[in-house]
Amino acid sequence: MEVFEDYKRRLEKRFPRRLEESEGEIESLRIRLFHSLKEAKKYDGAEKLYHETVKKYDDAKNLSHVTVTGRDPTKSEDTVILDLKHSFAGMLIELKKFQEAEPISRAVWEKRKQCPGPPSEVSKESHRQLCSVLCAVGRHRDAENMHRDIYQSGTMDAWALENGDEVCQRRREQGEFRRAKEMQDEVWKERLKQHGPRDDLTIRSGLRLIGFLDELVTIIDQEGGTDAERRFNISHKQAFKCEIEVILRTIWDSRLHLEPTIDILDAGHQLGVILSSQSKFADAEAIFMPVWEGRKRQLGERAGSTMSTGSLLGKALYRQGTRETYLRAVDIFQGIWLVRQTVMKNGDAETVASGEDLAQAYRSLGDWPNAERAYRWIIHHKEQRPGCPTREIEDARWNLGQTLYKQGMDKDREAVRVLGTLYHQWHASSPNSNETLQCGQMLGQSLSTQNGRIDDALDIALDVFNRRGASAESGVAYLDSGRLYGSLLLGVGNFAEAERILEVVWGYQAVGNEEQEMRFKCGQLYGQALAKKNKYPDAKKILEAVAEAQGGISTGILDIAETRRLIEDVNRQRKEKEREKRSNGRRGGFLYRARQQ
Repeated sequence: MEVFEDYKRRLEKRFPRRLEESEGEIESLRIRLFHSLKEAKKYDGAEKLYHETVKKYDDAKNLSHVTVTGRDPTKSEDTVILDLKHSFAGMLIELKKFQEAEPISRAVWEKRKQCPGPPSEVSKESHRQLCSVLCAVGRHRDAENMHRDIYQSGTMDAWALENGDEVCQRRREQGEFRRAKEMQDEVWKERLKQHGPRDDLTIRSGLRLIGFLDELVTIIDQEGGTDAERRFNISHKQAFKCEIEVILRTIWDSRLHLEPTIDILDAGHQLGVILSSQSKFADAEAIFMPVWEGRKRQLGERAGSTMSTGSLLGKALYRQGTRETYLRAVDIFQGIWLVRQTVMKNGDAETVASGEDLAQAYRSLGDWPNAERAYRWIIHHKEQRPGCPTREIEDARWNLGQTLYKQGMDKDREAVRVLGTLYHQWHASSPNSNETLQCGQMLGQSLSTQNGRIDDALDIALDVFNRRGASAESGVAYLDSGRLYGSLLLGVGNFAEAERILEVVWGYQAVGNEEQEMRFKCGQLYGQALAKKNKYPDAKKILEAVAEAQGGISTGILDIAETRRLIEDVNRQRKEKEREKRSNGRRGGFLYRARQQ
C-alpha cells in the first residue's frame, strides 16, 4: 500500500493545489486494488486495504471534507464506500467469518433501505446478504422476519414473492413445516395467477411446495398416537399426496406449449414415480417416455437423471405384465445397461442394478440363456466389489441357479453345482425357510438326472417333503414336493413307498386352481403307482377321478389327454396281466393232467 503514499507525496510536491482533487482518484485506486486482491484470494492484503480505505473515508467525513464525487459525507454515505463494505462483507462470508460480517452487512442494509422509491438491485442484494449471514449464525427467526416484512409490504411484485419463498425456507429450517407449506402454497398460487404455470419461478415454487408436502407425509408416517389420531393423520396424508399429484400435473401439462425445461422434466419424473406407486403403470409409462426423450435431448443419454428415468420407464413397462411390454422393457434395459458400463465403473451398484432389471425381464420372457449371461456378469462384479454384502452375492447365485434349472437337463450339472452350495449353506442356518426348501426342490430334481446321484436326490426330496408337510403354510409347494418325491420313488422301483406318499398328497384338500392342478399331477402319479402294484381297478378309479376333475376346472387339453393316455395304459396293463394269468392257468392245468396220466 506504500504506492499510494508515494503517489500522494509526489503530487503534494509537484502540484500542491491538486492534492485535494487527487484524494478521490487515490480512493478509486484503493478500491480497484481491493477487488483485485479479493478475486486473487489474497485476503490478508485485501482486508488491510479495506480498513485503510474506510479509515481515510471516516477521517475525511469527520473533517467535513468534500470528496471528488461532490457529495457531503456528513449528509449521505458515499455509494462507492457502501459498495466496498458490501463486497468486504461478502469476502468475510467466503472466509466463514459470519460474526464479523453481520454488523457490516447490517450497516449497509440500514443505509440502503432508507433510499426513497422502490428498492434498487443493490439494495435487494444487501438484503439477501444480511439474511444469509443471519441464517449462517443461526438467527433464522430474524431472517424470517426480514423476509416477511418485504413479503407483507403490500405490493405482490417479484421482489415480494422472492421473499415469500425465502420465508418458507426459514420456517423449514426451524422445523415449522406446516407453516412453511401454508406460505409456499400462497406464493405458488400467486405466481400461478400472475405468470402462469410455464414461468420458471412458478415451477420452482411448485417444486418447493411439493418438497414441503413430502416432508409432511414423512412426519405423519413417523407419528403414533391413538387409533382416531392415526385415522386423522392418514386422511391428511392422502390429502397431501393428492395435492402433490395436482401440482405435478399442472407443471407437467405446461410442456404442451413449448419444449419442456429441466424443471418441467423433473416434475414429470416425480409424477411418473407417484403413478407407479399407485400401480398405474400404463399412465406412468405415458409420462416417463416424454421425460426420458426430453432428458436425452437436453442432458444426453449418459446423464444420471436420464438413465434414472429410463430405468423407471423400463420398470413401468415390465410391471404391465404382457409379452409386448416385456420386450420393450428389455430394449430399454439393454440400452441403459450398456451406457452405464461405458460411463461408470462396471461393478458399481447402479450398473449392477440395471443388469438385474435386464436379467429379470429376460426371465419373464423365458429367455434363459440371456438371463444366465446377465446373472454371471452380476455375480462376477458383485464378488469383485469391496464390501459387497454376502447376502447380495448369494441372491445373485440363487437367481443364476434358478435360471440354470429352467434350462433343463443340459444345464443340470451346473445347476447342481450352484444350487448345491447354496442349499447346504442355507440348510445349516435356516432349514425351514421357504427359500431353502425351494432350493432343495430344484436341487433334488437336478440331481435325479445325474449318474449315481439318485440317492442324494431322494434324501433331499424326502427332507423337503417332510418340512413342507410340517409347515403351517402347505399349498402348492407341499404338493409339488410330494410330486417330486413320489416320482423319484417310482423311478427307483419303490412302488409301495411311492403309493403311500402319493396317497397322502392326493388326499390333500386343495383350494384354488393352482393347487388343484398340482394335485392332479400327484393323482396321475398315484394312479401309476397303484398300477405298478397291480391294483388296476383302484388305479383306473383314481385316474378317472383326475380326468373328471380336470374337465371341471378347464385344465389344459394336453393335461386331460395325458390322463386319458394313462387310463388307457392301465387298461392295457390289466388286460395283459389277465391274459398272462389265463395263459399260466392253462399251462398249469396241462402239466397237472400230464402228471396224473
